Amino acid sequence: MKLLLAYILVVAIWATTPLSISWSGHVDWFFGVASRVLISAIVIIPVLFWITREPFSFKRQDLKVYFSASIGLIGGMTPIYFASQTMPSGWISILFGLTPIFTASLSMLLFKDFSLSKLKWLGILLSFSGLLFIFLPSFSAPSGTHPQFLLGISMALTGVFCHSLSLLLVKKINKDTPDTHIVAGMLWISGLTYLAIDPSFMLQWPKMDNKALGAILYLGIIGSVLGFILFYYVLHRVSAIKAALITLITPVVAIMLGITLNQEPFTWFIGSGVVLVILGLVLFQFSQQIKQRLSYLK
Repeated sequence: MKLLLAYILVVAIWATTPLSISWSGHVDWFFGVASRVLISAIVIIPVLFWITREPFSFKRQDLKVYFSASIGLIGGMTPIYFASQTMPSGWISILFGLTPIFTASLSMLLFKDFSLSKLKWLGILLSFSGLLFIFLPSFSAPSGTHPQFLLGISMALTGVFCHSLSLLLVKKINKDTPDTHIVAGMLWISGLTYLAIDPSFMLQWPKMDNKALGAILYLGIIGSVLGFILFYYVLHRVSAIKAALITLITPVVAIMLGITLNQEPFTWFIGSGVVLVILGLVLFQFSQQIKQRLSYLK
């Protein structure tokens, strides 16, 4: 029951994160991401001692893990917050759903420990074809919006790239560093980085409505702290197939939330694109199982 509840919460947190990012950053996107991380860095302190009750490690090996994890937060979240101001939140979720494809491709290029089968290549082709279905109609808008939109897509893909690279590096470097220590180290390094970039954001708060303030608090307490801890908890206790389903479920739920709560656009073009992206991810994630089933049918 605990595992099922954790799994459901992970899906719920991940699915609500894109919309919360959009709400929290619509006034000042940098303030949104920096304040979220600083809140999380503070909240994680009592959680760290309550859950692990182990001394925080500053060994060289563990520091490498923390810095590798922070790449996924600084390099992943920062561009995503910028991109969220240029496109609907559901589209951000679709792009972030491509993480397994980016991770596998980077693993193949950097570590030579992964190969792409024909079914996986087909899955990649379908997913990126789906993205064309989703994004191309937006270029029928006034031409003045095109550079901003293209920049948003580029930033979002940069975020996915950094997140995927971070996952690979942590997996490669990490030996036995506790998950909560990884989350804490990642948050502290990221928080200090944002303070170094622009310390004035601590003193100069933008005018925010209750929705933006609530979204920042939600992401700072639930999204970053509870979300990451539960994700690692689930990841270590379920099969690879069940873990992969998270990346397939969350974009669909996120799009539905964006349409319902944020009046985001939804056309048959967008719907067709989402179906193609999800179908591509299914082929990519479960290519081995599909291949075995097809050979069995023969």
